Amino acid sequence: MNDSLTPRILVVDDELPILRSLRRLLTMEDFLLSEASDAESALRLLNEQDTAVILTDYNLGDIGGVDLLRKARELSPDTSRILFSGHIDVELLRTAVNGGEVYRFITKPWNDDELVHAVRQGVERWQLLNRNRQLNRQAELQNQQLKRFNAELEIMVSERTTALELRNRALSLSQEVLDGLPVAVVGIAPDGQIALANHLARQLFPDLMPGEQLPTTTSTMPLWEWSRHAIADGNPVLVDGALGPMRLEVIALGDRGVVMTVIPLNPAQGSLS
Repeated sequence: MNDSLTPRILVVDDELPILRSLRRLLTMEDFLLSEASDAESALRLLNEQDTAVILTDYNLGDIGGVDLLRKARELSPDTSRILFSGHIDVELLRTAVNGGEVYRFITKPWNDDELVHAVRQGVERWQLLNRNRQLNRQAELQNQQLKRFNAELEIMVSERTTALELRNRALSLSQEVLDGLPVAVVGIAPDGQIALANHLARQLFPDLMPGEQLPTTTSTMPLWEWSRHAIADGNPVLVDGALGPMRLEVIALGDRGVVMTVIPLNPAQGSLS
């Protein structure tokens, strides 16, 4: 197994025979094993190595096992802390357990199965805490990414909204310009749908409705025929409508349809055409 994924167990005891016994027992498991004979060495190893479980004797030469585990908790909070001893102050142990310094307590002489089981549980606890920490980091990263995405989306929406507003204002201005022209302007799509009709066109031909098919009423039926003649001749066409003579010009837009301009003429203008 990869060393970075293999749980490391730190065993601390000032008696060499005890360390040897624990070494023989724990090397049978899939663990990495570190050993220390005093608290100072143990804390140094704990600071240098990612440790799943620290297993220490209650009585050490320099400081007690409970004090060591208290310091270990500050240095590596996720490390599971196991204390073992043949003689112990019950009240001190109760305080240590309740205070969180000690995860498990094992008496000497220990039962091999019990000790290995306690270490395995400590490893599982350490792995669970690490997994939760990774998930929390991933969730935090995803939240940050989501915030950035939302911020970028807001900018895009704002820019899109601004662009649409500008486009709408431009269209509105274009319609105002068309409506102010002294000629009627009618745009017809290839399928016969009315694409546009300015104010004068709607006055001359009340049945024209942009977005709908070219109506086949008496007032508008001539439009298509007139436009065909104008396209065929390539010149403006003078026609007599219900409201008098009109000059009709057509701009062919290929597959986009045609645009017609209709200029009402008074009799004098008509006689000049």
